[in-house]
Amino acid sequence: MAKPKIQPKSKYVKNYFASKNIDEKTLKIRAEEFLASGTPASYVTQVALALILLSGAAVLGAVAPGLTVAARGYQRAKGYSNRDFASAAGNLKRGGYIEEFLSADDVPRVRLTKKGEAYFQKILFDDVELPEPKKWGGKWTFVLFDIPVQHKKAREALRWRLKALGFFQYQKSVWVYPHPCEKEILYVADYFGVGKFVEILSVDHLTKDEELKKHFEMK
Repeated sequence: MAKPKIQPKSKYVKNYFASKNIDEKTLKIRAEEFLASGTPASYVTQVALALILLSGAAVLGAVAPGLTVAARGYQRAKGYSNRDFASAAGNLKRGGYIEEFLSADDVPRVRLTKKGEAYFQKILFDDVELPEPKKWGGKWTFVLFDIPVQHKKAREALRWRLKALGFFQYQKSVWVYPHPCEKEILYVADYFGVGKFVEILSVDHLTKDEELKKHFEMK
């Protein structure tokens, strides 16, 4: 099965990238996962944002060297120089994504603004990819949702995203994928603020799965 190209161009998500008030602990965990992933390197500004989020201890006068040191432990952050990080930090500051502040002991530091947190959530959202093991485990992942009409925009955005990720629409609000992906889909649903309306099932037997197997080219 070919991996779908995921481009957020749908009219439903065009203006939907606002902060969903994810708590700092969860955001840091996701930043760790983002930086530790083995997928191709991201733009240096995205990597710098993740590093600043994780090490708000970066001293203002030495942000670039500090980020270079912090980057050593992450696969996704390797290969960037002090100059790269200095340029990225400057861009992020001018864009209002990071800000300077004084710690309790009057040491100048850097942190993400609310705008920066929202931008990083968008990066994580765009980065979502579903697992595609070479061998099928024999189980289907079903995503079901019953989202109230007042959340119509989020409901349509979720449908579009599931389709973009490669899901098959089994019924109107029932989507199927041939591999486990609960964590990824819960993140997408939570991003749109409708996670509590989504149910994810793992199914190992269907009386009629010929159409699904044909669609996903499962043997």
